[in-house]
Amino acid sequence: MAKIMDCLGALDLTKRLLEKVVGGNPNILDSNYLLHLENTPKVAGETVDDGIHHYPGLKKYLVREELVLSGELHDIGRPLNENQVFHELRGARYLEKKGLELGIADNKNDIYRIAQMFRSHFVVTEQFADDENAEARAEFKSLDSGLLIPRTWQEAIITYADMSNTKGERVPYQERIANIKKKYASGSIATQFNPTLAKAMEKGVDRVFEVCDRVQRLKDGKLAEEEIMRYGFL
Repeated sequence: MAKIMDCLGALDLTKRLLEKVVGGNPNILDSNYLLHLENTPKVAGETVDDGIHHYPGLKKYLVREELVLSGELHDIGRPLNENQVFHELRGARYLEKKGLELGIADNKNDIYRIAQMFRSHFVVTEQFADDENAEARAEFKSLDSGLLIPRTWQEAIITYADMSNTKGERVPYQERIANIKKKYASGSIATQFNPTLAKAMEKGVDRVFEVCDRVQRLKDGKLAEEEIMRYGFL
């Protein structure tokens, strides 16, 4: 297997980025952000373990170390800009441009795959399609929007891992998504504070639920082989 950065190295990279932030978003500069980064790769690794336990053939396609690293890096775009819209895309682009130099992996192919594993997490595709985000979207005008929907198991696993912990605690994805729906319900304070995110949540959260549900069934050994192979791998 090619050489890739370990989880501690990725966490240290994020901490160094945080130290450089000037006037950044104070909502990410707290312990919850780092706890989320520590828990997400753990969930990703456990998900790979469970999947391979039920379906040993997955070992050929899912590299645990890559999923763990991508889980650790999935929100690395947050410290890069005060505006958190498209932090997923900003983080993936950062890896693609700086990955070799930073030692993320020793070849471009692995760097691009690891970046793509997290580029599509959560509701970024709905945000990208919203014309109210046109100004922010211009930064990524050359990006193929088809990359923003989880199409493979690696992308789905990172989405699941992201949705399975919050504020330093493991939570069922069903619970977290239910809380998100409540928080961004029509007329709530959250919708007034961030209306474009609220619209993306309303349009995309059920799609995210379906992705997470698919991964849960993989973890539980409840998928037929054809269902697994249909989605494919990066």
